[in-house]
Amino acid sequence: MQFFFHLLNHAFFKALLFLSAGAVIHSLGNEQDIRKMGGLAKIMPLTFVMFLIGSLALTGFPYFSGHYSKDVIIEVACVQYVVYSRFIF
Repeated sequence: MQFFFHLLNHAFFKALLFLSAGAVIHSLGNEQDIRKMGGLAKIMPLTFVMFLIGSLALTGFPYFSGHYSKDVIIEVACVQYVVYSRFIF
């Protein structure tokens, strides 16, 4: 069950990042050259916040749901009685 929780979290926050990237590309007139995309945090503050939330959740930052789903997976890996379980933990 905890793996489904992690899979669902990953899907939602990855979708958030892709939708935010699409919003940036669309607002720049379908420009996809990253060198021309500087300083967009001031122009698109809501998109910037969405990128930040999605990135922090996917990295497992504390108090985001990605932290709790990854924490469960690490704990399950630790209690497995195999040679490399302590290394994984």
